[in-house]
Formats: sequence, C-alpha cells, structure tokens
Amino acid sequence: MSKMKWIVLILMLTLSFSACTKGSDVADEDAKQALKDLQMQTITVADLEKEKDIQIIDIRSADLYLGWENEKGNSGHILNAMDFPVSWFTYEKSQENINIELKRRGLDKTKKTVIYSNDNVLEEDYKKFQEVGFDNLYALEYGFNQYVLDGKKTERLEGYQIYVGPQWVEDLINGKKPQGYDNNDYKIVEITLGSEKELYEKGHIDGAVNISADDLNHVLGPRNLADYEVIPLEKQLTFWDLPTDEKIKEVLENNGITKDTTVILYASEKATTAANRAALVMDYAGVKDIRFLNGGKVLWQLENRSLVSRIEKLEKRDFGATIPQNPEIIYQYEDELKLIKDPNAVIASVRSWDEYLGKESGYTYIGEAGDIKGSRFAYAGSNPYAMEDFRNLDNTMFNYKLIADRWEKWGIVPNKTVSFHCGTGWRASETYYIAKALGWEELGVYVGGWYQWTKKPNSPVKEKELPEDAPEQKPMEYFYK
Repeated sequence: MSKMKWIVLILMLTLSFSACTKGSDVADEDAKQALKDLQMQTITVADLEKEKDIQIIDIRSADLYLGWENEKGNSGHILNAMDFPVSWFTYEKSQENINIELKRRGLDKTKKTVIYSNDNVLEEDYKKFQEVGFDNLYALEYGFNQYVLDGKKTERLEGYQIYVGPQWVEDLINGKKPQGYDNNDYKIVEITLGSEKELYEKGHIDGAVNISADDLNHVLGPRNLADYEVIPLEKQLTFWDLPTDEKIKEVLENNGITKDTTVILYASEKATTAANRAALVMDYAGVKDIRFLNGGKVLWQLENRSLVSRIEKLEKRDFGATIPQNPEIIYQYEDELKLIKDPNAVIASVRSWDEYLGKESGYTYIGEAGDIKGSRFAYAGSNPYAMEDFRNLDNTMFNYKLIADRWEKWGIVPNKTVSFHCGTGWRASETYYIAKALGWEELGVYVGGWYQWTKKPNSPVKEKELPEDAPEQKPMEYFYK
C-alpha cells in the first residue's frame, strides 16, 4: 500500500472515531500517533529506476542474495543492491555491532534508502530499519518478484551454488531434490578442531559424519618453536603440509566419500577455515562436487534447526580414482618462486595486517616475521586464526562484490594467475573458494605458506612495512567479535 493510501485510510478512521467518541482531543493525538507508527513509505519499480542517488538493501536471506531461486523461481538480486538480512536484527542484540555491519557495507542511514524482500516488505521489518536510524526509508512495492516480472536487470554470484543454505541442506536430508543437486549420493561432513569432536557428539546435523581436521587437513607438527631445533629440516618441511595421498584416500574412503559423492561441509565459526582447507584437500583428491553450508553450524543454530546426537555408522567405500586428480590447485615452493617473477601473476597474502607488515610471525612455531616477496594484502582478520574480513555476523560469507573490490584495489584481479597463501594454507583455502565462486579461473593455494617459506634457504621476502605503491595506509577492517 502506498504512503498516500495509508494516510487516507487513517484519516477516515480518525474522522469516524472523532465523530462518535467523546474526548476527541485525546483521540486525535492517538490517531496521529497511529499514523506515525503505521506510516511506511513505498516506491514502485518504475520510480526506482528514476532515482539517481539512492541505496538499495536486500533484506532477504544470504542464499537468495547470492543467487538461489526463491519460491517463484527468481534468482539473484537487484542491480547494485547491498545485502543486509533483516534476520540480523534478531541474531545481533548489540546496536553498536549492527552499526559496524552497516558501516562495513558503506550504508548511510541519512541517505534515501529502499529496502526490498521477495514480495512486499513486512511492516515489522520496515520498522526494524527505522529503529536503527534510517529516516529516509522506502519499501519496494511487490518486491523483487515484481522487479523481475518487469524485466529489470539482476545480478548474482557466478558460482553461488558452492554455498548452500540451511533449508537446502534440510531439504536434502528430507529426501527432496533441492535446486542444483543432481545426484543420488551425498555426504554431510562436520569438520572439527581438537576437542570439538565432543561438540559433534553432543549435537550435529542429521546424517553428518565427523572428520577431524588433524586427520585430513595436514601433517600435524609441534606447536612449540623450540621443539624444531632437534628435528631435521627435511622432516620439518613435511609439517603442516597436505597428508600423503595414501592418507587422504584412507580418510575419505573410511567416511564413505567417493569422487562422485556430493560433499556438504560445515563447521563451527572457529573451524570454518578448517572446513575450507578440508574442501581443498578433497578437491585436490578429485571429489567433483563440494559445497559449503553457508554460515555453518552458527547459522544452523541461529535458525533453531534441530541437531541430533546419534552417531552415523560409517561404511567404507572405494574412492574410485587415483589421488590426486587435481594436483594443479596446490602450488609448490618452486611454483611460487616462478609466480613472483611473473607479471601476469599476483601473490595474495591472506594474513592479518600485522603479519603482512612483518610485525609478527603469527604462529608459535614460526620464528621469523615477514611475507613473501611481492605479496599483496588480501585481507583476513584480527589475528592469524580469524577471518572476520570474509564473514558476516551470522558466519555467512561477506558481500562478494565488496571482497572483489578490496582485492582489485591491491591488484588481486581475475585476469591474472592468483596464488593465495597464509601461514600454512588454511585461511588461503577460504579465499580460494570465494575467488572460484566469483568465476576466477587461474587460481591456486600455496599450501606451504609463510611457514615453508621461512624454512627454505634464501627465499625472497618483501620489505617489512607497507610497499611504496600500497593503495591504502590502513585496511578497511571492522572487528568486534
């Protein structure tokens, strides 16, 4: 309903009430307050196109914004719209943190703003944006479905199907064939770190098996730097690298995963990088269809979806191919040396700002601080184990367009070969899949990372502090967790 129709309706009710009730002054004040409370300004799709200086906010779930179809089969989001799901007002009680999330997206409360849902915006959702300070707010009449019906241009993340939503997973569990799934063989996997196995045993997604990151992701090494003094260098260079092909095959087969299994990975917030690293290992091995539960266990629980404590019985299955099937996605030390000198390549450092500047090594088992020669800052998080720059408050992936914009600023672009690295390749794995979803093709992860780089004699390193051509003196980072 348009603003004018609301006003006419309220005025008619007010006149009727005033004519039939004593104490009309009080009634008039009540009616005015009701008018103020119920007022929801709207804008049509046709009028939206005429606006030149306006910000548009998609208040739907993350999966719809990325590109998954809604109930009417419409995919993507309005051109240039920014995501800010209305559910976040429920998930995050801190007004300060909500403001940080708005600021991260460059959203200005004083600017003319249009919010939209699939159909008409609910009045209660409209009010939530008003309550946080949007004072020039409009709702799009008939929403995204009308926008599509009118033939307007939409956009989506090219590889959005990598990131599935909780409902997609629940439909799969319930025997349905969710969009983008054309298989009869799937495995849901919860990746855990250390003692997190207890969390899996207490409650996990129905049907999910548990794989420890220490079993699949790497060769576990000592975490105390002093312990390395008595270990031969050759042995040290095996630590934190991928397990042997035989070990990878063993873990996958013991968990019933073949090359043709659709694997859906999820984890706690802390273990989300571990889930991405596990995906990289499976990808390297040859698993053809790997998905991430966007938001992981965090969003699953925020949406109050059920968990079970029943432990799945594992059935060993033959992987069905020699491992590796995709060795090219793992960059070796020699590959990284060549890429440093290649003008058509970029070394992307997925590390905290202080790690990139050479102020700290970031790890208890890496003594030297610094970074690889020619590396460009690719953002990460507040510390060597955090990835806030790539996560929303519900642990879903941060806005993909803003990620690409930040990377472009530092010369990390799709028309170059991009080598992502961090300390030992976990954080880099998360960015690898984001870039892959963006449609970038010449990609890889230098798994050895800064750890291996410091072990190899005469490895070229960048100057500490900022490069002379740095596009920003301080990154646009906002941490509150």
